[in-house]
Amino acid sequence: MKRAIPILLAILVVLSFPRNSFSAGPADPNWPWERYSVTFGGFVADVNSDVRLGLSNLGTGFDVNLEDALGLDTTSRVFRVGAAVRFGKSRRHQAEFSWFQLNRDATKTLGRDIEIDNVVYPIGSTVDSFLDVQIWKAAYNYSFFLDNRVNLAAGLGVFVMPIKYGVAASGIGETGESITAPLPAIGLRADFALTRKWFLRQTIDLFYLKVGDFKGAMVDSTTAVEYRPWKNLGFGLATNNFRVDIEAKGDDYPNIDFVGNIKFDYMGLLLYGKLYY
Repeated sequence: MKRAIPILLAILVVLSFPRNSFSAGPADPNWPWERYSVTFGGFVADVNSDVRLGLSNLGTGFDVNLEDALGLDTTSRVFRVGAAVRFGKSRRHQAEFSWFQLNRDATKTLGRDIEIDNVVYPIGSTVDSFLDVQIWKAAYNYSFFLDNRVNLAAGLGVFVMPIKYGVAASGIGETGESITAPLPAIGLRADFALTRKWFLRQTIDLFYLKVGDFKGAMVDSTTAVEYRPWKNLGFGLATNNFRVDIEAKGDDYPNIDFVGNIKFDYMGLLLYGKLYY
């Protein structure tokens, strides 16, 4: 319900503007929905990662929070890029793409014993660790409601997530895992043209699937305020919340072949520029 409040408020604000303050349709040069766009910006994320390996049918295993136990940074600054294109005369069809990666590494002297994948790293050991995550997204959206002030769309997409982590200590050994998780998702988006220069945008993508001994869930939500002071260039400020939880006991899902549980989530702030036409 809390996520719906900004959309409901935006609808009330949009509907309060007189109809003649906008043009009537996509043929008009003042139509607010661009056909092509490229976004690029800096992303600051607060990250949390949990790994559980050696999971048995009885649920036994050992949980490791990679930030607390291994000293990985909880805050990352990364570059993020995306693109979108509307096609068809009505501009109701849209394809979008985005990519970014969070790569982190650390060296830490352990304050307690930890065990990862049957390798024990005792207290006092100096360990090197890393966690690399990329997130590729491709989606198709269809605008089931579209006028010169509101765009409401639903779509289907896929998130491809190469995840790789490793832990090593001299004289003890190393362990790690590398998977590429393709996660199909359903999405909803709502765009509001508050004026010809100010826009409010909100998207949410959801995934949940249980197949055999595989279970995966994902939520990705974004809320953005966008300002377009010039004809083909604008700026935006957005918040992005993302969470994925993958649990597997074998190879019941494509490109997933491990025993354990990986949780990864972040909450971030994105400042971006936008080229549009």
